[in-house]
Amino acid sequence: MDILLTLNRNYLRIALIMLFSLWKNNSDGKIRVFVISRDLEMSDFNPLRESGMEFSLIRPSMNLESAITTKRYPEEMYYRLFAFSILPESVDKVLYLDPDIIVRKSLKELYDLDTGTAYVAGCTHVRELLTKINSLRLKTEESKAYLNTGVLLMNLALLRKDFTKEEIVHTIMENRPRLLLPDQDVLVILFRDRIMTIDSFRYNLSDRIYSLCRLEDRNINIESVKKNTAIIHYCGRNKPWREGYHGELGQFFNEYEREAKSFFDGTFSCC
Repeated sequence: MDILLTLNRNYLRIALIMLFSLWKNNSDGKIRVFVISRDLEMSDFNPLRESGMEFSLIRPSMNLESAITTKRYPEEMYYRLFAFSILPESVDKVLYLDPDIIVRKSLKELYDLDTGTAYVAGCTHVRELLTKINSLRLKTEESKAYLNTGVLLMNLALLRKDFTKEEIVHTIMENRPRLLLPDQDVLVILFRDRIMTIDSFRYNLSDRIYSLCRLEDRNINIESVKKNTAIIHYCGRNKPWREGYHGELGQFFNEYEREAKSFFDGTFSCC
């Protein structure tokens, strides 16, 4: 299983917890992690490497100095869009995961998904009306969905065939004035009707989606999350490691954080 991370040192500690949860629930197969980062080092991942996970650290080479970036949306958020031009050509597909994720079950079924002619498979966190509004805003009326980019199964072979690095950079710069959630907006502009949607309750469950599901279906509760959800995503500003967090899904982060502290021993607290 090939995994992609794009991050800077500010999110290393959270990423290590995510990777620990991935390793714990997918240890029956080979995991190869590609990390695109400007400031991380291979040694940052030593405990996981010693446990059998393989890592490749890649320095980005694209020029994104004029792209929209903020503390919340750093330059690293764009790197996943360039995976097809950065990763080795022998890698036909990759599963991108945001650092602020907990993996609770095997991801083999997701990784083995046949995406057909879709460039990416992912989950949407917005309803039909907001999808239409985003399509009008971005002038992508033919787009099938507005994806949350935290979990993306990327068809690299197809992307290499149809895109160049320069086209991605051009799209980012050309659409700069209309970008609100920059990486998600650019992905929809680029891939439009070549997007596959997957089950957000199973593969990209946030506290917001969980609350909405609870309102609509009384059978959805923490026990059903434990039974069915493979990926929990603490997207947005509401995160369990920050003061003021509110939500029921933080218990899963806390569980893996405690285990990760023991796994990483003394090195973990320094990250």
